[in-house]
Amino acid sequence: MRHWFLAAVVLAGVSAEAAPRTAWVAVGDCRDPDLLRQAHAFEAKLEERLGPQLIGEAQFQARVGPPPTHSLEEVRRQVATAENLFYNDRVSDALKLLDQTLGELERLPPGAERWKTFSDAQLIRGMALYTSRRREASDDAFRAVLRIDPRHVMSADGFSPFFRQRFEKLRKELDRARRYRLSVQSTPSAAGVFIDGFLLGHAPLSLELPAGSYQVVLGKPEAFSFPHAVTLRDDTALRVDLAFEQSVPPSRAPCLQQPTGGKDTPLGNALKLGLLLEVDTLVVLRLDRPAAGPSWLSAAVLDTRTAQRTREGGIQLRAPPAGTDDLGELARFVVTGERSERVVVVERTASPAPLAAPLPLGPPTQAPAVQLTQAGPAPNRTWKTPTGIALTAVGAISLGLGAVFQVKASDSASKFNQAYANGSAPLPGQVATIDQYRSDAQTQQTLAYVGWGVGAVALGTGLWLWLSDGKPPPATIVAGPGSVAVAGRF
Repeated sequence: MRHWFLAAVVLAGVSAEAAPRTAWVAVGDCRDPDLLRQAHAFEAKLEERLGPQLIGEAQFQARVGPPPTHSLEEVRRQVATAENLFYNDRVSDALKLLDQTLGELERLPPGAERWKTFSDAQLIRGMALYTSRRREASDDAFRAVLRIDPRHVMSADGFSPFFRQRFEKLRKELDRARRYRLSVQSTPSAAGVFIDGFLLGHAPLSLELPAGSYQVVLGKPEAFSFPHAVTLRDDTALRVDLAFEQSVPPSRAPCLQQPTGGKDTPLGNALKLGLLLEVDTLVVLRLDRPAAGPSWLSAAVLDTRTAQRTREGGIQLRAPPAGTDDLGELARFVVTGERSERVVVVERTASPAPLAAPLPLGPPTQAPAVQLTQAGPAPNRTWKTPTGIALTAVGAISLGLGAVFQVKASDSASKFNQAYANGSAPLPGQVATIDQYRSDAQTQQTLAYVGWGVGAVALGTGLWLWLSDGKPPPATIVAGPGSVAVAGRF
């Protein structure tokens, strides 16, 4: 009997591991208390139906990492405190505080202030490690600064001659060390490329860096992409991770901040989050507040394996206890696809469309379902489209004018040839007129050639700009002998 019981336990464990795993994330203003409250209430309803298949907060934070708990100013004060601890012979306390500080810095926005704090923390940490007889770890801390900023100089006021000499020795060693190529591209271009918080240029950018682990953040000051952790090693190993870039006070709810003034919901980032969590399904919540009428809570179910939305629906927010029942109905729809009168469903007449921004759900006075047909995500048009259309029109007009001038040139040449047909010659009074026909024919033929040439170039360029716009290449990561290439979009 006991053997049967053990077999049942083993089978149950295998079934639990094989069951599809689901995670959820809120999208919008992560400071909105209504969004966070509704998200937590929905999580409870979702957990009732999915049980262990739902990724919990501990698993979520273990994969993604917690949001920052301190501001940059607070972190700078921590570095100053660690420096005082070191000079007061409390080396172990200084190292513990510095390790916490460096972990916090990785989750703060990049820039000059963050880099200065990072470099100060690493230099103080290098001295503390050397005092603790951890020489190799001390050198690694100094190298973490030099490999990004080879011209960094230790201050004579803050560091002893011994550490300055050791720093200079490591600088010379890094100058001779083997380097690996890191190529970064962005769509749109000219995005700032921050390595460990230090601005090294703008994309497209090709760098040669010593072996080591780096955090790469791509974007403009007002909008950053998710950081990538890139490791360059002697065996050219590559590791690309996803981390939260939080610019708002931390909350317990998993939340993706929607850029201020953005028109599209970042479902692409939600998909990357689902891939990072290694789940089969990701539920994306959004709170909609129309200018008039009640608020709506919508849920889109993403299949991370196919990068498609499988279903989407929403509920009108009402006060408890009716609102709690509505959340339960929405959770049932998300898990099973079963419909109810309380859930407004976004219908698709074709196969599930690739990821795009969720559709706003209408008030209950509208039809209970919205018919939608999508062939794919709408292209993100730029200046190329109007320029291409204008050049296409100019090219067509130029070709038309070329054809007109060619007809006129043929007509003038025909009149000139008729005057000398069959060996005849024009009368003396007609010579000037006949010569004008020849001159007109030559001029009109030249204009026809110019029209055709300009028209062909303008038409070809315009069509290329028009048709190629809005189709950026997907994000790619390529590893090769001695090099790593990362291409992405933000």
